[in-house]
Amino acid sequence: MNTLFNTPLKEEILPKNPQATQTVEIVPVHYELVENGVTLNLTVVDTPGFGDQLNREHNLNPIVEYIDNQFEAYHTAERSSEFRRAIPDTRIHALLYFIPPTGHALKELDIKALQVLSTKVNVIPVIAKADTLTHEEKSAFKKTILRDIDFNNIRTFPTAYPDDRESVEELEKYIPFTVIGSDTFVEVEGKKVRGRLYRWGVVEVENEQHCDFIHLRELLMTHALHDLLETSHTVHYHNFRAQRLRSSGRPESILACDDSYEHRIERSKQNMAEDMIKKEEEMRQNFVLKVREKEASLREREEQLNQRRQQLMAELEEQRLALAAEEREFQELYNASRSTR
Repeated sequence: MNTLFNTPLKEEILPKNPQATQTVEIVPVHYELVENGVTLNLTVVDTPGFGDQLNREHNLNPIVEYIDNQFEAYHTAERSSEFRRAIPDTRIHALLYFIPPTGHALKELDIKALQVLSTKVNVIPVIAKADTLTHEEKSAFKKTILRDIDFNNIRTFPTAYPDDRESVEELEKYIPFTVIGSDTFVEVEGKKVRGRLYRWGVVEVENEQHCDFIHLRELLMTHALHDLLETSHTVHYHNFRAQRLRSSGRPESILACDDSYEHRIERSKQNMAEDMIKKEEEMRQNFVLKVREKEASLREREEQLNQRRQQLMAELEEQRLALAAEEREFQELYNASRSTR
């Protein structure tokens, strides 16, 4: 997280003993990041203890419960009398699921966890500690992970949500992302970079030849930030709310009406966006037309001024020639008068 946001969110990371972990903890930490006048409210939810026990049967329960609690809090706020006010959004919009670099297929725990979590949040699979694998091993491991994901019908972000994500298509070839989780600065050619120092060389976090970290950052912070929020609301939260309404006895016909209403609202938003684009294009065309008309008017005025200038120059030339002729005639008369004396 420190490397992802290029800021010391957590200055000290204490080592832990996995064998001493009895349960899965849920540790949400809130941050307010400000850059160039833009404020980002960030909540990082860590889950230490996941997969550390011998009996992992209930490892997933606290995580699922926490995700559902955030959905429930949002659902409650929507039904309150103050629903028109801004609702504090504590829902989980992205889940980075770290996969150990074993080089083998997904573990049973990973498959079960991904199957459950992918129905509730936007799951982004990440292969951790990429510096322990060669390029060939990383490529083969990625193919194995993608094969297991496809075979077990696991929906990952953004490949499972293809609507209007042209900007993400270029990043999909890096999924699952390989990352190097280092917050240590090392020196490379006189420059300090984040990475790991080995006897045989340096592995840089932000070097795409070494791992996919910069592409993961682009996906999260640039290309898909809005899509993550939109998918959380329109897909995962919508499914949770529909399930809650069904459990409270809401008829399917009413739910269908709700879906139809939401689709109409969504279509209305799209139509409004398209109308805005059309209006912007019309305004641009009108502006361009007016600019061209003004340019044509100025060119015409310039041509008229040039013609007037040429006309005045011609008149001045005629007057100069006439004046020169009169001057010669006068000089001739003057010379003639002197010669007769």
